[in-house]
Amino acid sequence: SSFADLQKPQMELDGKACAAVGQSGLMALYDMLFTQLDVSSSQLLVTDSDFDNSNFRERLRETVESLLELRVIPIFNENDAISTRKAPYEDSSGIFWDNDSLAGLLALELKADLLVLLSDVDGLYSGPPSEPSSKLIHTYIKEKHYHEITFGDKSRVGRGGMTAKVQAAVWASTGGVPVVITSGCASQSLVKVLRGEKIGTLFHKNASSWEPSKDTSVREMAVAARDCSRRLQNLSSKERKKILLDVANALKANEDLIKSKNETEVAPAHEAGYESALVARLTLKPGKVGTSLAKSVRTLANMEDPINEILKRTEVADGLVLEKTSCPLGVLLIIFESRPDALVQIASLTIRSGNGLL
Repeated sequence: SSFADLQKPQMELDGKACAAVGQSGLMALYDMLFTQLDVSSSQLLVTDSDFDNSNFRERLRETVESLLELRVIPIFNENDAISTRKAPYEDSSGIFWDNDSLAGLLALELKADLLVLLSDVDGLYSGPPSEPSSKLIHTYIKEKHYHEITFGDKSRVGRGGMTAKVQAAVWASTGGVPVVITSGCASQSLVKVLRGEKIGTLFHKNASSWEPSKDTSVREMAVAARDCSRRLQNLSSKERKKILLDVANALKANEDLIKSKNETEVAPAHEAGYESALVARLTLKPGKVGTSLAKSVRTLANMEDPINEILKRTEVADGLVLEKTSCPLGVLLIIFESRPDALVQIASLTIRSGNGLL
C-alpha cells in the first residue's frame, strides 16, 4: 500500500489486527534498546481472564523467576489481539483494566520489592501540573489527599492517565508493594528512585503513620523533650544501659541501610560542587557505623552512671550533711554540621545522662 492509502484506508481497520502488528514493532524497539545495554528481553502477553486460573499464576511466577535468573528482562503487555474485551472498562472482569493496573497486579503476584509507574509529569500534584499553585505530593496519604486531588482528562495515548496510575498505586501499596509514580521523560528517573532520592510520589501502606497529624511547634517540641528527659531520669541505670546496647545492636544490624542512605546524601553534595572537606565530613567511611560507632556506644553504656554521683559531701552541722550530686541539665539544644556520626554520639550521651535532646 502507498502511504496515502494508509492515511485514508478504504475500509475500517480492525483494532485487534492493528494491535497484533503494533506489538511486533513495540518489541523490536525494546529489543533494540536493551541490546545496547547487552541485555536480552522477552515478551509475555496476558489477558484479563488468564489471572482467574491459579495454575496460570503459578506458571507465570516460575517463568519470570527463570527469566530473571538468566538476566533476561520480561516485558508484559495485554494481548489485545485475542482479548474478548470490547470496551476498556465496561467489559473488564475487574482484574486489570490498563497497563498501570496490570503492573500493580504483576507486582503483587510476583511479590516485587518496588513498583515504579512512569508518567509524563514528575508525579502526583495537588492540582493540574500546569497551574502554578499546584504542588508535587511527595508521599500520598489516602486520608489526607483522596478528597483534595482533582484529576484532569485522561491521557491522550493511554486508557486512564493519572487517575489509573493512582488507583493502581493505592491497590499495590495496600497489598504490601511500595510504589513510586515519577516522570518517564526526565533523565535518570529510575536510577534516582533506586538510590532512594526524593523524587516523584511515594505510595506505601504505612504512609499515614509517617506524617504527624499536625505541624508541631517549637514550643511543643521543647515541652516533649522536657517530658522525655524526666522519663529518662526515672529509669534505672541498668535500663538506660540497655537502651544504648539496643542502639549499638541496631547500628550493626542496619549498617548497609545506613550506608546506602548516606550515599544518597553524599552524591548530591558532589554534584553541587561542595568543598571536598565538607563532603568528607558528610561521608560515613566503611566500618564506621557497625564497628566504630557501635563500639563507642557500647563503651558509653558500660561506663559508670553519671547521674546521682556524689561529687562532694560536707557536714554543715551535727546530723546535717550537705551533698553535691550530679544530675541531668534537662533539655539540650545541639547544633552541628555535616557529620552524621555526631548525631549518634550526641544522642547516646544524652540518653546515658538522662537529658532530653533537640
